[in-house]
Amino acid sequence: MKYLLLICALLATLKISAQQVVVSEELPLRNDVSYDVIGELKGRVLLFRNRMDKFEIQAFDENMRSSWSKEIELEKRQPSVIGVNNLRDSFTVVYHHRDKGNTILRADHFDPSANKRQTLLLKDYGFTFFTPNFRWERSEDRSKILVYHIDRSTFNVLVFDNASFKVLWEKSFQVEDFTEGVDVLHMLVSNDGEMYMVLEKDNVLSRREKHRFDLFVNDANSPNLNQIALFMQDKVTYDVKFIIDNRNKRFCAGGLYFERNIERAEGYFHLSIPRSDLLTHRLRFHPFDDNFVSDLEGKEIRQNRGLVEVGINEIVLRQDGGMLIIGEENRNSTRFATNVPRMGFDNVNRSTIDYYYNDIFAISIHPDGEEHWKKVLYKKQYSQDDDGAYSSFFLFKTPSNVRLIFNDEIKFENTVSEYVVKGTGDNERHSLLSTELLKLRLRFRDAIQIAGDKMVVPSERRGQLRVAKISL
Repeated sequence: MKYLLLICALLATLKISAQQVVVSEELPLRNDVSYDVIGELKGRVLLFRNRMDKFEIQAFDENMRSSWSKEIELEKRQPSVIGVNNLRDSFTVVYHHRDKGNTILRADHFDPSANKRQTLLLKDYGFTFFTPNFRWERSEDRSKILVYHIDRSTFNVLVFDNASFKVLWEKSFQVEDFTEGVDVLHMLVSNDGEMYMVLEKDNVLSRREKHRFDLFVNDANSPNLNQIALFMQDKVTYDVKFIIDNRNKRFCAGGLYFERNIERAEGYFHLSIPRSDLLTHRLRFHPFDDNFVSDLEGKEIRQNRGLVEVGINEIVLRQDGGMLIIGEENRNSTRFATNVPRMGFDNVNRSTIDYYYNDIFAISIHPDGEEHWKKVLYKKQYSQDDDGAYSSFFLFKTPSNVRLIFNDEIKFENTVSEYVVKGTGDNERHSLLSTELLKLRLRFRDAIQIAGDKMVVPSERRGQLRVAKISL
């Protein structure tokens, strides 16, 4: 019996310590405007650095030792980078620049050694008084990139194929009743290069009978823009996330709604639209039950008024056409203090922003919109004046489960934990590693998954950047 207990103890220890963590050397961030972890290409992890006066690629070998760094040249002077997209054996930098008053949109294609292979002029927008505010979206497989900007009520959209490196289509269209800053915009692109654009209209309690999602769809073969209105049946949207189901050729959404109290989510909804028939859709609403609200609020409730300060972080698509909605409790608050000098003058108002990222909830939904299961996963994170950069969680996907990885506490010496959630809703919490000896402050919200058992996570600590590769 003693030997059996000893073996069990050893196996438990191995489970906790099985993760392998390899960390790069420190890189000073003093001159960096921004950085992006590109991914792993040909066995090397690449990091894109915008260093104010130049753009640089930093490469790390399999042991995260610095292999080389290279400055990359983009077309023209003072380009503004929109984003960096990686494929299996290359990466693309999408950017814009000015040329004699004209606004030019470009994409440069690089191999794993950061050698430029080709450049593509995506579009010359001609003379503009103001530089457009370009935004972008990528398809699930990262093969298609959508770049757009809004000029008053005119939407200018362009989609190009990153694999073949050519423009698929571009279109400008007007939405007459669009009000930027009032109508919430969602933009997505499919693996086939289709644009799905959604506007949240009349999303206020006083106009809830008119509240709807206006959906616009376009692709390379559509001469006209397809538009449909999806009415929310007198419900008001508290939060929503849209996603394209490329496997089953459907457009889907998971969201939270309310009917009476604008400060609380009273239930959740599921939306599914087949691409073959946009006029046919399934929309199901589910009010939160007492037990779920009690579990998430951490106390027994006398009156179910819904959930406060919750949002949707991720939607995971099931292979059968269902989905998993993953959300989180989060809020921030500002505290003011007055520093009164001894002489009684020159008062200075100082503020501190507190960030709270607490329990996670997961809701599994069948393809017909019926609920499968709901779970609450407990955590508690608190930080100050850091924009919540080290809080929340990273969603790691495998064929058999999803893993939610997060910092237990937001401090320099910390334990990293995870929840492993199976398709049945069964879940386990594990401790993965300690950062005490590694001198890491991991930003899991900026992590990327590079394999079925590996992820890369940036760490910022005292003005130094390190990149960690974690094998799970």
